[in-house]
Amino acid sequence: MATGGTDNHLVLWDLRPQKLTGSKMEKLCDVACITLNKNAIYGDRSAMSPGGVRVGAPALTTRGMNEPEFEIIAEFLHRAVELCLAVQTKSGPRLADFAKALGDDADVAKLRADVNEFAQKFPMPGFEASELKFKTHDVEAIEASAAAVDALFESDGAAAGGGGEKSS
Repeated sequence: MATGGTDNHLVLWDLRPQKLTGSKMEKLCDVACITLNKNAIYGDRSAMSPGGVRVGAPALTTRGMNEPEFEIIAEFLHRAVELCLAVQTKSGPRLADFAKALGDDADVAKLRADVNEFAQKFPMPGFEASELKFKTHDVEAIEASAAAVDALFESDGAAAGGGGEKSS
């Protein structure tokens, strides 16, 4: 941790001693369905390469998690750091190469599965899974739905004189 504790249920985690950047940890955690944010740490040379991540607890306590669950989450984060180091060893220092290497890493996929299995035990308040259009992780159906939305926006852009080009 970058400080001696927390008063606001946020943790700023300095990853520089592990020779990692917050950007790489954020990328891996995104793939593993763990939400955190890259964050600059006091003494960083550049905000473009932040030395840490910010982890928040309020969303987890809202879902009913307590100390025992936070110990499990700490283990997930520890595994994420170990995986970052392993992927970085294979991919090299560039973030783009690191992100590509995440896609076919079996250990990252295992972490994602473990995180999802754990998280399903703690429903989001006001969110009913039974009301979802897609009940499973049907990637093909989700991608088809996303393509239909993209096509709709492209046709609206063309009709409005935008040429149908997507902005990036």
